[in-house]
Formats: sequence, structure tokens, C-alpha cells
Amino acid sequence: MIQVIHRAFDILEYIAKAEREVPLSEIADHLGLNHATCANILKTMVTRRYVEQSGPKKGYRLGAMTFFISGNPAYRKDLVEAGRDELDKMTADLNENSLLAVLRDDKRLCLYTALGKHDLQVKTSPEKHAYNTATGRLLLAYLSDSERETFVKRFGLPKPEHLWDEAATHGGFVEVLRKIRQEGYATQRTQAYIVGLAVPIFRDGKVVAGLGLFLPEMRYGGRETALQMRMKTAAAVISQNLTPKS
Repeated sequence: MIQVIHRAFDILEYIAKAEREVPLSEIADHLGLNHATCANILKTMVTRRYVEQSGPKKGYRLGAMTFFISGNPAYRKDLVEAGRDELDKMTADLNENSLLAVLRDDKRLCLYTALGKHDLQVKTSPEKHAYNTATGRLLLAYLSDSERETFVKRFGLPKPEHLWDEAATHGGFVEVLRKIRQEGYATQRTQAYIVGLAVPIFRDGKVVAGLGLFLPEMRYGGRETALQMRMKTAAAVISQNLTPKS
């Protein structure tokens, strides 16, 4: 038996059962591990996205990969529980597909998707490059200046295949994101005549997720304002659901 693999599974199981962010010290002490050894194992698990950290020196929680391989509902359970009912209501009202998404590395990750009842349906992947989606662009717009610059250093600026020509230079990228933030929503059109829209979801004054809508361009014209208003109403309800009750 390979001991380090056993330890990695022990860590994963402990974090899964906790259903909260767990500090390194608690994980190591509970499992009887040397803190440095535990930190090294967790670093590998974070790299492989089975575990994630919300920030430096913060606790650990289940990562996106646990969601992808198992559909694990515990991944970002707080956001899904806060948004699922309102997303379903909005989708029923508009009869268009919608999603709840977060930013993970350079990807837009869907946490929950609700489908309309049109015969002509638009599909989206659970994970797509942030530059290729309205929700991804929106979430990038609400990063701090330092977070945005770190993102560009790691992943580069939009390339031609991202179909975001106005953001292909650093100055253009900053300006486009500034405009999205100013307007409070993002849009995207694909070569397949699909339109994506996105609005922010807040918790404690910080954007923690994006609410997205995606539909054929033929059903978009003339509905822009109504769609945005309904989405912003839904996002406000979800944001309120995420507000701690006093």
C-alpha cells in the first residue's frame, strides 16, 4: 500500500464530511499528520482541482474535479442552494436556458443549469474558457485590479479563437471589463448565432457568482431590456439569500 495515497484520500474524505472550509491545522491534527506533509499533499490536490482554497492562508473545501467526476452536490453547495429555486422560476418565466456559474482558473464553471421548454434548445458545456462566455467575461470584470493582472499573467489576453477582438490588447481588455462593470451585465454572441447574457451575484459586497442566460439570437431581438431586468431581479433575490441572517 502507498501511504501518501491513503493520506490524500483521508484528507479528501475529511473535507467532504465537513461541508465547510477547513483549516490546514485542523486537517493535520485530526488525521495525525505532520503539518508540512499535510500542506504538501493539499498543494498537489489543489493543483489537480480536487480541493480548492478561497485565498492565501484560508481553509480548504472540495474542488471542481469532485463535481465533474461525480456530480457531487456538496461543491459550492451554498451557492446552489441559494440560487436553484430562483433560477428555476426565472427560467420558467422566460422559457430560456439559464445557469449559475463561478470562475475557476481560466474557466467558467457551471454549478447549476435550468432548461426552458422550447423545441429548439441551446446547449452549453459545464466548463468553458472564461473568454468564450458571457458569465466568464462578467466575472472577470468584477476582479480587483491586482486579480485581473494576475489572471492576464497566468493565462494571457484573448486570442482570435475567443472571438473577443475588442479585448485583444491590454488596454482594450481593461476598457471592456470596465464597461461591463459600469453597466452591470455582459453579453456575448457566438458564430453559431447564440447570445449569452450575464449579471452578477453578490455576497457581502463582493461578486461570488454569475447568473447567465443563453438562447438563439432569433429569440433575442426586441427582448433585451426585459431579459436583463428579469435576470437582475433574480440575481438580487439570490444575493439576498446569500446574506447572513441576523
